[in-house]
Amino acid sequence: MDWNDLKVVIALAEKGTLKAASSQLNVNSTTVWRRIQQLESELSTQLFIVSRRGYQLTEAGRTILDSAKRMESLADGILIQSSLQHEKVQGLIRVTAPSTMATTTLPQWVSEFRRPFPDVEFEILESEQALDIEHRDADIAIRASHTAPENLIARKMRDVNLSIYASEVFLKARGYNAPFKLSEIEHLTAIDYVHLDNPAVHWYQKQIKNNAKSIYCNSITTALNAALNDQGIALLPTDDSYDLVELYRLETKYNSSLWILANKDLRNTARIKAFWDFLITKVDSYEGQ
Repeated sequence: MDWNDLKVVIALAEKGTLKAASSQLNVNSTTVWRRIQQLESELSTQLFIVSRRGYQLTEAGRTILDSAKRMESLADGILIQSSLQHEKVQGLIRVTAPSTMATTTLPQWVSEFRRPFPDVEFEILESEQALDIEHRDADIAIRASHTAPENLIARKMRDVNLSIYASEVFLKARGYNAPFKLSEIEHLTAIDYVHLDNPAVHWYQKQIKNNAKSIYCNSITTALNAALNDQGIALLPTDDSYDLVELYRLETKYNSSLWILANKDLRNTARIKAFWDFLITKVDSYEGQ
């Protein structure tokens, strides 16, 4: 089996059309089509079906794609390790992350990373928004979402559950005691979000549509601190360490995951690869928000 044919499978699966895949591979569309035909013949199975949405993977095709991506990752690792041995790890890395990670966790990690790589500079962007990694608004992003974009390198850090919280002082002042019923939520002052676009926030905002609001914010950290200061109920990642009362845990369909994301074009850049590998070592031990 020719590794170049597997590269064609990856490109066509990601782009969906012969034209887009050929552009990515810097070959013509006929070459892409011919290599897919040859590989299907060699494997005696159909890898793609053509529909109005373009080329879609068959079940067998998805299996081949998974294997191809693992091979691609191994091949990239060999190339990167070789480049790290010959290229000095230096320059600027732009990282974007949610507020708590950007203000607390990342500075600690950066300090540890820069001990062996003192010539690397960092720009840490505190943001809940999805900056355009593909077009280099940031080199690496840490984001919560249901799935990772197919056009980026992605590694899941952990799953994220969501709950509605309030302080004990806030609840006692209003005569509320456990167990809390969701139907009672409309009587409580709420901390609301702006510029956050995901199913869980949409559900929460529907529940508090007619509630009095104390604060609008675009940061989970701000909402958390507002709740800790008795300003109302807040939708937050589920965490037993909060000094808050968990009132209601959202259904699992609203769960998301925390991902590390990077542009595929940057994986051969020594400083990005070095920091990416460093972050991966932190994934299993990370328990913060």
